[in-house]
Amino acid sequence: MPDLISVQDFISQTQEDLSSPTTSSFTSHMGKCRNTVCSLEEDLDSDRTVLQKMRKAVKAEHTTGQDLISHLEAHIAALEKFSGNYHNSGDEKLSEAFTTFASFSQELLEAMKSLLLSLYHNIQFSLDSLIKGDFKGIEKEKRELAKQYGMVRTEVAGGEIAEEMEKERRMFQLHMCEYLIKVNELKTKKGVDLLQNNIKHCNSQFNFFQKCLKATEKHKQFIEKLTPELQSMKSKQEEEKKQLCSLRDQLKAALQLEPRENSVSKPVRYSMHQLQGNKQYGTERSGSLLKKSDGLRKVWQKRKCTVRNGYLTISHSTLNRLPVKLNLLTCQVKPNADDKKCFDLISHNRTYHFLAEDEQECNIWISVLSNSKEEALNVAFKQAHDKDGYNMENLTGTIIEEIKHMPGNNMCCDCSTPDPAWLSINLGVLICIECSGIHRELGVHHSRIQSLALDKLATSELLLAKNIGNSRFNDIVEANLPNSSSKPTKDSA
Repeated sequence: MPDLISVQDFISQTQEDLSSPTTSSFTSHMGKCRNTVCSLEEDLDSDRTVLQKMRKAVKAEHTTGQDLISHLEAHIAALEKFSGNYHNSGDEKLSEAFTTFASFSQELLEAMKSLLLSLYHNIQFSLDSLIKGDFKGIEKEKRELAKQYGMVRTEVAGGEIAEEMEKERRMFQLHMCEYLIKVNELKTKKGVDLLQNNIKHCNSQFNFFQKCLKATEKHKQFIEKLTPELQSMKSKQEEEKKQLCSLRDQLKAALQLEPRENSVSKPVRYSMHQLQGNKQYGTERSGSLLKKSDGLRKVWQKRKCTVRNGYLTISHSTLNRLPVKLNLLTCQVKPNADDKKCFDLISHNRTYHFLAEDEQECNIWISVLSNSKEEALNVAFKQAHDKDGYNMENLTGTIIEEIKHMPGNNMCCDCSTPDPAWLSINLGVLICIECSGIHRELGVHHSRIQSLALDKLATSELLLAKNIGNSRFNDIVEANLPNSSSKPTKDSA
């Protein structure tokens, strides 16, 4: 480690040189002075790097705080506007509550503004002054000192006199003294002064938390008073909603019963999101249709199609390949909204696109497919029970009783309320009256709700419920839920 000279030794050696320049040995200590400057510069460079990172972090903190303040101001303005809306509608209680929350947020906002102001003045401004001012000023002193060190001569050359050498030493001592003064000032600013500024900012943080705590304590009293009032208001609204839901169910039940009054005397209809075919076209048909290929080219290819006994058979163009045979019970027929001559047949793993010669031919094929599917469904129910003497009402009642006794069907599939009386015919589950209202809000494309007691259900509408049930349905849809997940209850909002 190179020899260094302390500040006290420099002062002592310089004073000795001033009092006795002819006998002084200061020139022999100038190497130590240079080593000391280099060591100080290394320390200052390290401090400069850390302070630059600190300034960058504080600047980002201040910028983020400014963004937070702008968002808080927008939030407060929205609360005040919302309060004004309730005031205009005559609901003074809710208007007062939102105004109080806006005032509470405003108190926190003012405290936040004071804290950010302290951060800027005490920390950010001090760091900017250190890095941009003091560290750059000491660079100038260092350059002057290096210059003077090169000019000082240790021996008397021809024609030189002792006075000139003494003057050069004095210039070096002066610049060394100036440099050490700058270092001393810089140490004070980056040490004691910066810590004192941190103390000031810390006091501002104490004030910030005290103001927030004071505002929170005052706001807590308002919240304790408001909470039971909100519970009372919510109970009234829940009761009003329950009455409206009950009325809505009664109205829907009345509308659904009207077209079903003579359903007993009519043939069984399959209506699970399925088009009803025109019965005059029967259940069997054979002919040619254009089918869109499943490859990249997507071309229309002529294929012989046959509908018989609940199956659609599609022949290939090559005789050595077996035809495709689709069970219509697992398919759904949909007309094409863009082209009246087209229809789609959706199976469990593919959608088939067909094109008929004209719109009438397309309607005939759709009717035949729907009729054949309905017939196959009715045959399946008839074989399951094997009771030819049953009329339709007795058959439906028997199926409903069997469904009620299936595993898990003694309680609502969604909230576990006992004795559910409503059926989702396209999901095959039983639910309570509360959950039936929620299912209706989802729309019939998600869940189609019927009453086991009020609606006259066709046997085809009970197919999924007879084969799925609540337990099996929940085992499937809840398979990937974590064990900690809890089901909603009848009291859930």
